[in-house]
Amino acid sequence: MFKNATSEFKKRMAEQPLIQRPVIAPMSSGQDERIYTGSDANPNNNGLQSYTPSKKRKTEVFSQPKDTGTGKHIKSILVAAISYLKSVDEPQTADDIKRKGGVDLAAHAGLFTLLKENEKIDFDQINGTYLYKPTYHIKSKEDLFHMLEKRKNEGGMDFKELKDSYSKLTEAVNELAAEGRILVVRNKDGAPRVLFWNDQRYNTAMDPMFREIWHSLRIPDEIDLPKELEKAGLTHMQVFDKKGPGEMPKRKAARKNRKMKITNTHMTDLDLTKDFVLQK
Repeated sequence: MFKNATSEFKKRMAEQPLIQRPVIAPMSSGQDERIYTGSDANPNNNGLQSYTPSKKRKTEVFSQPKDTGTGKHIKSILVAAISYLKSVDEPQTADDIKRKGGVDLAAHAGLFTLLKENEKIDFDQINGTYLYKPTYHIKSKEDLFHMLEKRKNEGGMDFKELKDSYSKLTEAVNELAAEGRILVVRNKDGAPRVLFWNDQRYNTAMDPMFREIWHSLRIPDEIDLPKELEKAGLTHMQVFDKKGPGEMPKRKAARKNRKMKITNTHMTDLDLTKDFVLQK
């Protein structure tokens, strides 16, 4: 009976009509942009349903806003005026700040007072000029050299601390380094980082062969360094995790005996330590 049902099912499947799915050729750029799909949802279109794909929106990339000036807020104008005075080494009048720096102090009535009272600004009442007061007084390449010489026993000086002292500081550093009068530790991008006074008494001439041997030595990578030390019979320093002197091991708090409050007032004449003690 099972074989008869199977053969009957196969017979009915073979008698079903075959429906071929329409294949639409790709459209050229000048043809209609509608896409047709095989469906009987639209009988007036020969069994083809059409729809127009929506155009993809372009993703807008918003960049940083352009520098449109000093702004309108009184604090913004004050910062712009101080930044301009920091970039010059000579005293500037209000007209110089407006004409050269593009900052109008007359935009707000209180700007003149704020600029005069600023701790980094030196105001000359006689000439009506403003001058930025840097941390270190450096006005030339020689001033920088003598300051580093005075601080030779204190180590190097950070370039960032000196940056607001002299508008041509980078040029002065490069010139002194080229002359061999100072030593400069630089960042990876070549920018100065630390400045040292160079005591030329200790500039010892090296033999060319020694220089060649020195530069030919390869420094192993940090990962391979322990293996290289072991090959040379050396041991690397081990760092142990030690507790600080102030750290004490935590102790468990002692369990305190809590006092029980008897609420059964009708049992005040009953002594539990005597009446209900098991006799041995």
